Amino acid sequence: MVSQVMKTFIPGIILFSLLLLVERSEGQSGRGGGCVTENRQRGTCVAIRNCGELRLLLAQVQSNTAPPGSIAILRRAICHFDRGEPLVCCPEASPAPPARTPQTSPQQGSSILPSRCGIQGITDRIIDGSPAPLRAWPWMVVLRGNNGGRSFWFCGGTLISDRYVLTAAHCFKPQLGVNLEFARIGEHNIREDQDCEFGVCAPPPQDIPVERTIVHPSYGSPCSECNDIALLRLSRKVNLDPLYVIPICLPQNPVSEMGFSVEQFQGKFAWAAGWGTTARDPNVVSRPSILQQVQLPIQELPYCDFLKRGYPEKDMVLCAGGEGKDTCKGDSGGPLTLTNTVSTKHFLVGVTSLGPTVCGSQDTQGLYTSVHHYLPWIIQNMQP
Repeated sequence: MVSQVMKTFIPGIILFSLLLLVERSEGQSGRGGGCVTENRQRGTCVAIRNCGELRLLLAQVQSNTAPPGSIAILRRAICHFDRGEPLVCCPEASPAPPARTPQTSPQQGSSILPSRCGIQGITDRIIDGSPAPLRAWPWMVVLRGNNGGRSFWFCGGTLISDRYVLTAAHCFKPQLGVNLEFARIGEHNIREDQDCEFGVCAPPPQDIPVERTIVHPSYGSPCSECNDIALLRLSRKVNLDPLYVIPICLPQNPVSEMGFSVEQFQGKFAWAAGWGTTARDPNVVSRPSILQQVQLPIQELPYCDFLKRGYPEKDMVLCAGGEGKDTCKGDSGGPLTLTNTVSTKHFLVGVTSLGPTVCGSQDTQGLYTSVHHYLPWIIQNMQP
């Protein structure tokens, strides 16, 4: 009798074979041999049923829950055909050595920011969102704090290198009385000791104390939430993982890196994520255990100008949402992201900053600190 696992997966193999009618990859070995993935990770050429991360991606394709570009990722993963069966290059735990790149001045962002970034490991204040797939947000950070002896998760953040997290300045207002305990990286379900999906389990999250909190020196001036951005320098380097813990890319040169300008962010749908409350009522706290994600249009609706009225430069913030979907309490500091035109890399374009009293209101929007606007400050304050 065929096992339940095989009964479930045989249709996936058939679908995979039909989707991947492409030429064989050159320079890759046969079954069980070594190979190199498109992201320059060392791997082994195996059947897709034996590769957890690509098997998961195929399952997401079958269930119509896969992110854009997933079929292309599967196609490019082929390393060999064995008697008609496509084999894939399954990445190992450690990436291949990076390609040599010219040395740059410490003042240049390229020497501080990681060269490998924004690659999903496939696959809030969040209103009308949905649970995120495991590995969909490998740059996601959640902050743990305490007040009066009580510990709690209070803000989000985004990993931008193996030593730095980008978040919101308002998370550290002295009047809040929150003492930061640590940053947690690689979390998915905050109530589970181990996160698993489709039989594939993630390594335990990393809890790392913060060595230094760098709040923008002009935060709160000239408007109450102006310059709402902060950097956290971790006390030690994060253990990066090609599937579960990856820094996101920053939009240093959007036209060349993303395929469109900052002005063309308008009209695009970005993703936000977090563990914040999912209740619209400001008096009700309903926080999910699983990371939530939501897609929000970046757009300047009529009330966007009203929200920006106190900002001396309108490009300091982005307006997003306004259609009943929103981020909410607890999502502060979390990411607003866009992919490049070919959907191969994710870029951090906004930091969750300010929202309406009633989350997800139809007649207003959320404000997100523009990462591109603050890139000089970010890079200036990062050290190796």
